[in-house]
Amino acid sequence: MEIRRATIDDAGAIATVHVRSWQSAYAGVLPQSYLDGLDPRHSGRQWAAVLEATAWPGTGTLVLTGESGTVIGFAHLSPTRDDDDDSTTVGELQTLYLDPLVWRGGGGSVLLRAVTTQMAEAGFQAGIAWTLDNNERARSFYEHHGWAPDGATKLHDWGAFLATDVRYRVALL
Repeated sequence: MEIRRATIDDAGAIATVHVRSWQSAYAGVLPQSYLDGLDPRHSGRQWAAVLEATAWPGTGTLVLTGESGTVIGFAHLSPTRDDDDDSTTVGELQTLYLDPLVWRGGGGSVLLRAVTTQMAEAGFQAGIAWTLDNNERARSFYEHHGWAPDGATKLHDWGAFLATDVRYRVALL
């Protein structure tokens, strides 16, 4: 496995991993009709726009590649988008997903370490991540790596459904 900064050429692969991961991780958690409607071609265009807006060191996407160089996971970071935190000192892990075929193989841990290292190098003192309150897999993963819920929650309107998110936090320095 190798970690590298994503390029615009990775947009389609990131979108595919994103959709596959959501469809597996959230089956039985989110409405199946919503999951069935996810399309990597649509999210590929969105990811292309995200990748074009990269501004290292504090905003960008890291990809995890397998032995063949294929993208098998990704993580996107930025300054926090939360009004109750300082965007100059708090970084946000906006997404971290792996292809379901490589779950539980250590790739998520490798990506999370790379993200926290990148956040620290960007000068952030703390990192945050939001996850669905009923996403036990993600919550357990963050807690295993020393992240903890900080008490903040928010209602997230996905259009097709409402969900409650909880915020996790870790000290970086």
